[in-house]
Amino acid sequence: MISISQWSKSNYSTFRPVFNGGNIDAVIEQGDKALNNNKDEEALNAYKKALNMEPDNTAINRKIAKAQHKLKDYKSAEENLKIYINQNPNDAEAWIELGEAQRQRGMYSNAITSFETALNLDNSNDLAKRSILETKNNITSIYSPQRAYEEKQAYAQKNLQEALQMAVNYMTPEYMKDLSDVQIKFGKTATMGGTSNIAQYENAIKTITISDTYQYAAPQVIAAYLVHESVHAKDKDPYTSVREEQDAYTIATKFWINNSNGVKDPEMDYAAELYTKSPETLNKRVEEIYVMRDPDIAKTSPNHPPQKKTFFKFSKNKAASQPLTAYDAIA
Repeated sequence: MISISQWSKSNYSTFRPVFNGGNIDAVIEQGDKALNNNKDEEALNAYKKALNMEPDNTAINRKIAKAQHKLKDYKSAEENLKIYINQNPNDAEAWIELGEAQRQRGMYSNAITSFETALNLDNSNDLAKRSILETKNNITSIYSPQRAYEEKQAYAQKNLQEALQMAVNYMTPEYMKDLSDVQIKFGKTATMGGTSNIAQYENAIKTITISDTYQYAAPQVIAAYLVHESVHAKDKDPYTSVREEQDAYTIATKFWINNSNGVKDPEMDYAAELYTKSPETLNKRVEEIYVMRDPDIAKTSPNHPPQKKTFFKFSKNKAASQPLTAYDAIA
């Protein structure tokens, strides 16, 4: 499962149409397009040009920081995020981005402070919670690598068990019969277009792998990705398609809407917002992203469109009516 929120529309504030003889909107759009296509240096240059055109617009500093983070220039990313946060202190997502830049630099105490600030601003933000746990484990690993490893493995195992139970409870026994030989684990995932998959299914070894960066994620988050990958695993073939990815996202999003129970996750919340607008809106976005990453991807694949009704249970829940917010991706 790749991240469709990588390509969410920017929540950047409205620019003046023309500034200093140039169209700043066009410059920002150029940077966004470059960043989405992993042309990080090109994106950085475009954002810096935009900042020269409008030096007081700190939203551009945040965009610069995103490009710098992808280029692993964490010190510069931290500096630009602090400029943005100074003017936008209640932006929880920006505090998380700042914390991650600090964590990457080994500034663990500072990172925890940033993550905790984000959590105080938004106490249901799972990314902030799991980032705190990850950073505390980083600290433990300095003094006792073995202890840190064992603690993380124990937490991950418990988390995966809870997530699997949620996924099993959501799917009917009829559906689960086709998944009885599938293994599930945390681990390294393949990279597509410079971005690691959140989750993936490998038919040759009949294994669903959730990225090990999600070991501290809430069980609801992990379960949503398990539900997504189960669509691929059920086919028992190595092929995917636009339709198969749309089916997988639709089922995972329905699970999330009915089972997130107040937990917030940038990727799943973005998918839920699209689906809430209309199922067609989500399908259109999924097709855009997968075609962008693989222009040769097929429209359909074996069993997609399905030959018979999919065996999933859906329920109505108050969470389905809650307002949902789109997020920029956090690399």
